[in-house]
Amino acid sequence: MDTRAQGVAVTASPRLDWGLLARFDLAHATSMPTDLVRSWQVAQESLGLVVQPIDRFELAGTLNGHPGHVRSDEAKRPFGAIFALAVASQTAAEPLRQESLRTAAAALLAWARVYPPTGNPINERFFVPLLQAADLIGADLDAGDRRTLLDWAGEFAYAGDKFYAPKAYRNTARMNNWMAWRLLVRTVAATVGGLASLRAELSDQLIQFASRNYIAGPSGQPDGRTYDFRQRDALNYHLAAVQPLVEILLYAPDVVSTDVRSAVLSGLEFVRPYFLRQRQHVEFASTTVPFDLARRDDGNPVFQHAPWDPARGRVLLRLARPAFPEIRPWTDDIVDARYDPRTKLLAAIYGEPLRSAEWR
Repeated sequence: MDTRAQGVAVTASPRLDWGLLARFDLAHATSMPTDLVRSWQVAQESLGLVVQPIDRFELAGTLNGHPGHVRSDEAKRPFGAIFALAVASQTAAEPLRQESLRTAAAALLAWARVYPPTGNPINERFFVPLLQAADLIGADLDAGDRRTLLDWAGEFAYAGDKFYAPKAYRNTARMNNWMAWRLLVRTVAATVGGLASLRAELSDQLIQFASRNYIAGPSGQPDGRTYDFRQRDALNYHLAAVQPLVEILLYAPDVVSTDVRSAVLSGLEFVRPYFLRQRQHVEFASTTVPFDLARRDDGNPVFQHAPWDPARGRVLLRLARPAFPEIRPWTDDIVDARYDPRTKLLAAIYGEPLRSAEWR
């Protein structure tokens, strides 16, 4: 049976949770967050954007100098600007608003016509900003272009299901950050694509993943550590397993159960002593993944056997603060301007405190 028949047709209106964004419309607000205003500047500077879509990403399993890796890095470079353009198309004054809409639509449609989703979450996690941009501008496009974009968004969910279908229950890609990123992509894609039945499965999928990824510590009880931390012996990979679920909580809080939220909070708290420099962890010293050693030998600075740098936790913790007031007392020092434009824009959109949600 074609699983696509189970989906429900999209509507023109966005389906993701956009937090405070509606309040930032110039027609309804008297003041704007500084980082939103800066994103308008990014949009203004990107009006001449010409994207060069490619039909395949080659990031997973390749070294940084691999030609396909370099090509993929270059192709995704404008993704943050496309997201900023989509936000400007909903919030900025004219003529920037309409100019941003035209530029974002042209870029997204170009990608939708060239790139067929494969379902590989390590490659396709980078498309989340584009899927969010499609969600923002979809209602402002004509019916044909809207259908092209939202159907393309849905394809990321279907492709991910196909990619995972042959993987056995104990396959590590079902237990580690691969699955975390897959669930983020699936959440955003199914939501933007209006695939109600696929989206309805997410709550249980998140529960199952959390039960596999959050493992017992030395005491024999779960202590916030992830399977990734054990597999890679690296806090960087622990963060990679936690961040996708934090983002799901921002963009689609209704699919996250109370138990999953508690598990994610434990994962954030696990980082606390290392982030505050109360403890030290040497990264990748006992990793079980040979590719980590290959990247170390290739000179990749992230994979060297060196103490974890707390600065690597800043983006995750900054994104988590709106949804997890419990971590704010020990993360106040990270609320500053030293972030990439997308992270600063997301922090402005979701704000503190996060909108109230009923944890199921």
